[in-house]
Amino acid sequence: MQVIRIVLSASAATILCGVATANDWPYWRGPEQTGMTREKAPVLNWSEGSENLLWKSQIGGRTTPIVMNGRMFFIGPTGSNPCLQEQAVCLDAETGKLLWQHKFNVYHTDIVENRVGWTALTGDPETGNVYAHATGGEFVCFDRDGKILWRRSLTEEFGRYAGYGGRLHTPIIDEDRVIISFTYILSQWGTGPAKSGHRYLAFDKRTGDLIWWAQPGVRPQDTTYAGPVVAVIEGRRLLIAPNADGNVYGLLSRTGEKVWSFAVNKTGLNSTPVVDGKYVYVSHGEDNVEGTDMGTVLCIDGSKTGDITKTAEVWRRNGLEVGYSSLAVANGRIYAADNGGQLYCLDGKTGQTHWKFDLGTSMKGSPTVTSDGVIYVGEVNGRFHILRDQGDKAVSLSRTEFTRPDNLIVEIFGSPAIANGRVYFMTRYGTYCLGPKERPADVNVPVPPIPAESAAAADGKGVAKPRLLVVPGDLVVKPGDQVKFSLRAFDGDGRQLKELPGAAGEWSVAGVNGTVDAGGVFRAAQANEFSAGLVKVKVADVEGAARVRVAAKLPVHETFDKMKQGEGPPGWIGVDGPAKIVEKDGEIVLNKLAENPSAPYSRMRAFSDTPLPIGYTVQADIMALEKEGSRLGKMSDAGVINCRYELVLMEEEKVLRLVAWPSEPRLQKDVPFDWKPAVWYRLKFSVDSKDGAALVRGKVWQREETEPADWMIQVTDSCPSSEGSPGLYAYIKGTTPKRHGAPVFFDNYQVTRNDQ
Repeated sequence: MQVIRIVLSASAATILCGVATANDWPYWRGPEQTGMTREKAPVLNWSEGSENLLWKSQIGGRTTPIVMNGRMFFIGPTGSNPCLQEQAVCLDAETGKLLWQHKFNVYHTDIVENRVGWTALTGDPETGNVYAHATGGEFVCFDRDGKILWRRSLTEEFGRYAGYGGRLHTPIIDEDRVIISFTYILSQWGTGPAKSGHRYLAFDKRTGDLIWWAQPGVRPQDTTYAGPVVAVIEGRRLLIAPNADGNVYGLLSRTGEKVWSFAVNKTGLNSTPVVDGKYVYVSHGEDNVEGTDMGTVLCIDGSKTGDITKTAEVWRRNGLEVGYSSLAVANGRIYAADNGGQLYCLDGKTGQTHWKFDLGTSMKGSPTVTSDGVIYVGEVNGRFHILRDQGDKAVSLSRTEFTRPDNLIVEIFGSPAIANGRVYFMTRYGTYCLGPKERPADVNVPVPPIPAESAAAADGKGVAKPRLLVVPGDLVVKPGDQVKFSLRAFDGDGRQLKELPGAAGEWSVAGVNGTVDAGGVFRAAQANEFSAGLVKVKVADVEGAARVRVAAKLPVHETFDKMKQGEGPPGWIGVDGPAKIVEKDGEIVLNKLAENPSAPYSRMRAFSDTPLPIGYTVQADIMALEKEGSRLGKMSDAGVINCRYELVLMEEEKVLRLVAWPSEPRLQKDVPFDWKPAVWYRLKFSVDSKDGAALVRGKVWQREETEPADWMIQVTDSCPSSEGSPGLYAYIKGTTPKRHGAPVFFDNYQVTRNDQ
């Protein structure tokens, strides 16, 4: 019998936050993901003029800061039009001095300014790197000095969907993986029928290569911002993942396979859970699966498997609407702040109330608790509290209310971080560091390691349900490119195997244009065509696969004539389901469908490639029809995308619009244009770099006419996008459950470099 040897990751032995001490706060819920610190309370009171305020920064935000290696990191909004952006910020944790900042443009989202910066950064104690999930969809790995080590575009590469509400997810580190999740729109080539969902992606924290992705649930009810946590429960390493479908899932952290599910409520979950031993504590503020009460705090036995909704409930407190603030667990007690500003202290074993305290009127942030029972918590309307848990009651030690001369509310959305004898928190307009001048001597409190896992069989023999991962698990290549895949094997409980017994691996391809050899080397075909599918391997009776798409090289001129009718262009992001290839008046074209009234389907941003450097032109033919049965003649909007700018024909406004971040907008210019139905138009959209700015130009004309010599619309962007994916845009209007809306058709899609 031959033995397949599996290459282990270089950092497979590191554990989640296992090298952190209490003087680090690398994750927004702390080093143990519980909202608790093993330090004692650094301060019991403070005010703007007191000695316990060590420093204040004028840079504020809506998030929770993290603290690592003497530095504080956070993300937040910055600037104003046309440079309204988001920024990752690093301050000296001792002085508040600005060390570095990196600014992101916001794009391809309906999120508006007052919802920007709700994620938190995440730090890796092993490498010192910091990870950001930006509002526009960039997922970025920084070193401690702000150098970008790698970046991925979750929207343009994976179809991330971000609605108006601003609900986005904070990443988490586990071993060699940085895990992020999001709701997404229909990009499932090679993996079954197209469907939307809440997807979890585990990237290699050093390289950005995708290790695995998982979609454990059904179609989401809404976007959410609950983050997962990692726990070892009775020997099994799990990712405890609240989902947008209203369930919480236990996934194997190294493979993404589902171990258990628990139905919590009827809409998405926004509160991050906490774990204490084998017990998982979850909350929400919406409709429960059963009963008429709104909201619950729930204790689940996380050691079970399968659908554990009926078998794993330990206790439940229905009627507690804890929907936005996440829980904290300390000293066997659960601290839960409901939506209306009431803070509850519950017994971790029984769920009974020890006490309740009135914080204010609205809660988004979460409480942070010290080992000696002091609670730090901010209320949305600008009140910051320090409380002491005295067993049967909470006592207020300090209450600070922030005000502004203009009487605007100084909102607090994030949670406090406690590190190295200091308390850090943020308001919308400032960042604060509290602590005594003389640092306490006992701040360096060891954090216990995560519990040990059960041992895996050394050679995999006798192990049930082994799993084989092909890495990278999702990849984009160009025609003629060559990539070598590696394998990772795991037993049924997610423990990595050194060897997997069986016959030699059998490699194959399905759907994608290319070949793969016996060593796992994939070679994309030379033909300059779009294709997508799977690279698969089978070792004995164990199978694994990676998604691969081939994006045509520039120059691209796609007529859709060779593509399969009834499907979307292979490998394009954002077209499966909302669009398909059809025959229209004797031509093969791409049709943006107008059959589904939901917002994610109505708006299409279809990307044909990964982000390209600035300096290219996108051109396409576009035709729109009027709404079926409409007397008003209303048509949908349609256009092209270039470098994160959009050039759109707006029928109702009767303009050609150039726009960036359209829900705000950061940048916008209109010129009059009366777009007629059932007529083919040609749009041409060019973006160039010029003197540190972006020169953005567009024009439109009837396809059968001569191209005009001059650009119709031109903008210079002083805060330019330096890269972005090319693509097509449509916003379908008038669709109802009983009647189709106004469809749009595309043809002769071209992408060319401006210097060619």
